[in-house]
Amino acid sequence: MLGCGCIGQAALPLLRRHLRLGEARIVVLAADEMGRGIADEHGAHFVHSHLKPGSYRRILARHLRPGDLLLNLSVEVSSLDLIRFTTEIGALYVDTSIEPWAGVFANPMLDIRQRTNFLTRARALQLARELGPDAPTAVVDHGANPGLVSHFVKRALLHLQRTLRGEEAAPETREDWAMLARGLGVTLIQISERDTQASDRPKRPGEFVNTWSISGCMDESMQPSEISYGTAEKRKPPGARWHRPDSGTLFMNRPGAGTFARSWTPSGGGFQGLLMSHDEVFSIGDQLCLRSNGKIAYRPTVMFVYHPCDDAMLSVLELEGRGWQPQPHQRRLGQDIVTGMDELGVLLAGHARNAYWYGSQLTIQEARRHVPFANATTMQVAAGALAAVIWAIRHPRRGVVEPDQLDCEECMAVAERYLGRMVGEYTQWTPLQGRGELFEEDLDVNDPWQLQNVRSRQWRG
Repeated sequence: MLGCGCIGQAALPLLRRHLRLGEARIVVLAADEMGRGIADEHGAHFVHSHLKPGSYRRILARHLRPGDLLLNLSVEVSSLDLIRFTTEIGALYVDTSIEPWAGVFANPMLDIRQRTNFLTRARALQLARELGPDAPTAVVDHGANPGLVSHFVKRALLHLQRTLRGEEAAPETREDWAMLARGLGVTLIQISERDTQASDRPKRPGEFVNTWSISGCMDESMQPSEISYGTAEKRKPPGARWHRPDSGTLFMNRPGAGTFARSWTPSGGGFQGLLMSHDEVFSIGDQLCLRSNGKIAYRPTVMFVYHPCDDAMLSVLELEGRGWQPQPHQRRLGQDIVTGMDELGVLLAGHARNAYWYGSQLTIQEARRHVPFANATTMQVAAGALAAVIWAIRHPRRGVVEPDQLDCEECMAVAERYLGRMVGEYTQWTPLQGRGELFEEDLDVNDPWQLQNVRSRQWRG
């Protein structure tokens, strides 16, 4: 296991619970000492080592053998270089996010297009083609989101099919899933997440507070917003640019932390969140895309709307106000959390029942029941990583694969026990509700789920 931060620490007890491994059969490589105590407690051999472009092969060669599995839970270590290495020696690979080496996502000297997730993922897809479908399995992007949310989408589509058509049969191919989404009238899919976990120690000025990786959250905040652009859209957002002319995807000339959109969850109702960049907006968009004569005939708009815990939202806004210079103090919430949950799901909209949300409502109390030192956010990600590890062991020669290519129910059978309540709920809420008259000329009142309605306008004087 590479990295032993908040996700690695939550994953270690699950790995011991689900895999038959002797003593010291889990080796943890970490760039700091943060997880040593928990690694020792769970019988893992902890090695303090910092992987860099010139050293990662030498370090990994000391510990990784053919038939082993590398679980990459680090940041700023190239996923693609690790996959090449594991493929060469005949080892399996799993990560929760496709990462480049340091100095990409938050580097203001790079062109904004070079800092997009689209480009990073495109390189992973190219590597998948180079290695072929029979290479040792490498599951990329399989945490909670990206990861489990791709399975949530499939379940939500099946629920919609049962409601609108009275049919139960599950599609078998990628094209079948896309035709089902089109036939049901789904025009927009939001990965919709609202974190309400709260600490008994409020955020202070000059402090970045979050429920998961501080550096990971900062990187995502500074990356440009990215979405899959659906065929039902009437207007491209001002300032948005195509990744490629035929990609069906866009990036904004604004960072995710400075771009806002409206979404909905069952417990809290409508909310305004950050329009962040995540790989699942591309993989889900591709999964449900239909082409005719080389052109896109159907594709839903797909986006990630995220409201982190309130202290994290304040931290992100403060970061922007500081000109993206990191705060001098950082704190990840853990044992000091006293209430709240992470409500993570998918909102499928535009169909005959307006909108349907399906996902996980995991409270801090339920998360701690499974792993006492975890929180709801880290537990959801660890559950996704565990499901991917078990899937890779069961299917060792599938090449480089994304969550959408894995069997939904096989993965959910592993992860679901750690996700709290799985909730499906229809709603008549639309992003037009509660909108004032200030920007009424920009709204399409006849088509509530248009992107121009979903995106929140900033006040202009």
